[in-house]
Amino acid sequence: MSYSCTATVKNERGIHARPSALIARESMKYVSDIKIIFEDRIANSKDVLQLIMLELFQGITVEIVATGPDEKEAVEAVKALIETQFVFD
Repeated sequence: MSYSCTATVKNERGIHARPSALIARESMKYVSDIKIIFEDRIANSKDVLQLIMLELFQGITVEIVATGPDEKEAVEAVKALIETQFVFD
């Protein structure tokens, strides 16, 4: 089984290095395999470089898919981060 949902990038600068690092760090808290899919590209959400290479800009909608014992919690946590404004001081 797997759990999935969509999320829309809210940050005006997109998912660049710092947000990617935060997403990867959060993803590592979960046992489930978590993928972020945009068009024909798939990234492991636990890998910062793969996330950066998706080139996710503001307004882009992605699919988040997780498989594993904590899949629903993992997807919801990643979705919340993707939809965050990421205001850094």
